[in-house]
Amino acid sequence: MPIWIRSLTCVLLLLITQATLADWRLTAASEVGYVSIKNNAIAENNYFSGVTGSLNKKGQLKVSIDLSTVETQVDIRNQRMRDLFFEITQYPEAVVTAQLDMQELAQVESGAPLELVKPFTLSLHGVESTAEAHLRIVSVGGRAWVSTVQPILISAADFGLEGGVAALRKIAGLEAIAAVVPVSVNLKLVKKSVD
Repeated sequence: MPIWIRSLTCVLLLLITQATLADWRLTAASEVGYVSIKNNAIAENNYFSGVTGSLNKKGQLKVSIDLSTVETQVDIRNQRMRDLFFEITQYPEAVVTAQLDMQELAQVESGAPLELVKPFTLSLHGVESTAEAHLRIVSVGGRAWVSTVQPILISAADFGLEGGVAALRKIAGLEAIAAVVPVSVNLKLVKKSVD
């Protein structure tokens, strides 16, 4: 087959794929969780329930985390996390952005499972930092699930949060609180109607 025919075929397939791709939005079932470790011995599961966002037909993923929805299973600790650590009056949310390429997006749209290591940007406490996430994406019947294959390690020092860690440790009377936490992501998306 002549090279120009192959090139034209690739362009047509790309155009068809772009025309059929849809936007996705996160549902209320989406959650971001993390494990806190205190006194070098006690691990506790925590999560954020206020997770919103979208994946558009250009492959741009944006996830907003409402930091006031932090849930540690203890009301006073929730309040301390909001006020002393995250300082939500000044920094009410964290935002994650990432970019899927067209082949990856088409694979999600087709329903084929996708596993990939993807760079992302996290904006938290007025600071932006880039890292990588090992993700698994599965799509069935207009719904998709995005989850971390391995926890993402987030350091308080990368976002100027060391003072918050110290404030929590002091007010709770603890010897230590881990300044690096493993974070897991479980996102559920639904396909928006195609215009």
